[in-house]
Amino acid sequence: MQEDKVPQIFISYSWSSDDLVVPLAKRLMSHGVNVVLDKWDLKEGQDKYVFMEQCVNNSDIDKVLIICDKKYAEKANNREGGVGDETAIISTEIYGKVNQEKFIPVIAERDEDDNPYLPTYIKTRIYVDLSNGENYESEYEKLLRNIYEKPLIKKPKLGTKPEWLEEDKANLFPIQDLVKQIKGATGNKKQEVLTKKFVTEYIEILKQYYDKDANVPKYVYETFISLKNVRDCFLDFLEALLVTECDIGSFMSETFENMFNTLIYAKSYSKNACSCGEYEFEVYKCHIWELFICVVAFLRHYKRYKELNRLLTNTYFLRLSALDERKTPTNYSGFRHYSRIIEEHYKPTTGNSSKYTFLGHILCNEREKLPIYTGESIARADLFLYQIFNALNVTINDNYNPLDTYWFPTCYIYTREGCNEWEYLKSRKHCEKLFDLFGVNSVETLKKAVSKCVRDDNIKYSGAFKPAPAILDCIKLDDIATLN
Repeated sequence: MQEDKVPQIFISYSWSSDDLVVPLAKRLMSHGVNVVLDKWDLKEGQDKYVFMEQCVNNSDIDKVLIICDKKYAEKANNREGGVGDETAIISTEIYGKVNQEKFIPVIAERDEDDNPYLPTYIKTRIYVDLSNGENYESEYEKLLRNIYEKPLIKKPKLGTKPEWLEEDKANLFPIQDLVKQIKGATGNKKQEVLTKKFVTEYIEILKQYYDKDANVPKYVYETFISLKNVRDCFLDFLEALLVTECDIGSFMSETFENMFNTLIYAKSYSKNACSCGEYEFEVYKCHIWELFICVVAFLRHYKRYKELNRLLTNTYFLRLSALDERKTPTNYSGFRHYSRIIEEHYKPTTGNSSKYTFLGHILCNEREKLPIYTGESIARADLFLYQIFNALNVTINDNYNPLDTYWFPTCYIYTREGCNEWEYLKSRKHCEKLFDLFGVNSVETLKKAVSKCVRDDNIKYSGAFKPAPAILDCIKLDDIATLN
């Protein structure tokens, strides 16, 4: 409907619904709807049948409201009186024309079994129910929105087919089947064997995406995108672990260390490798980074705080480089990755050059797996990894990488409620629930840990107005545990 067009409607009804029809017509008029009603539009000397026929068939009439009560339904079904005449005209229009949305049944009365009175010819149509005083306002709004073609829930614009829906490069059946086996396993020993086998198989599948000559930005990006289905299998695996006795935090710590040292290592693909390209393992670095955030989102969702603490306080022994046999101790920030080839070389070619982060945008807008892994939960998990870093007793290795002294939250600009969760620290009971997360055993030691979580003004994107919020941006230290 054109924005400046005044909608016109005609109301077909029986005299038994006068008490509903007249106030409804007046209210619609007050809301800008031109109502054609026999009470004020049918004059002496006019042909009643011609008037009704013109109103129903007139192309200027946008909607015809059919007010359905017991009397109207009986007359319509028996083709009696004026209602019967209107029924003959309307039913012909309904069955003979394409634009059937023009006719809207409006329920004015229900029978003793709470069934609406509807003429037979419109029994299958979606109706508006104005028979119930409690729901009258919401139903009236629905009617008004229908007339103005302004639905409360709008159909979203049609997007494009996700690139990751293309045929998978690797056969995912082995790991998909292992997830089912884990869920169906009865003994702890069997579950343990299956979970370890899953990780081995998962890494082998990832190896199939290896390309020694991967240095074209578009190819690197598209390969990362294509790994969504593989990642989703891992997320299904996480759900399966909930039915086992597995210590998910410790198990995931071992898994990430293993995955990193195996996939980002030249000799995993060629025993005689003595050189490697700058972006040869880029896809794996991005994948592990995304996977780590998702595991944190998973543990946060299920409030598995003790296991989350184990994952985050674990000392990880990671390779110094893809050609180095040596491994050095560091913390979970070793899994954080900035993809130069995607952000600096591919992003400018996509029309998204103004975005602070292209990968962050992709993670939060195109990599959701509902109901747990929403764009918001992914962004908040990423921000959480920055916010809690200083509160934990993590290993810092100055000889490893200067970036292992913090976690930069790539997705923080996509959080809508980045601070809300920390406001609950005002509650002593909530603080006690988080003792396991922070690795403390009292409110005082919790406060001591949180006191280190201050804002770093450097943790922001160039040109961004605000840095990533720290815990103490969200709550004052003195307010912690002041409420029950």
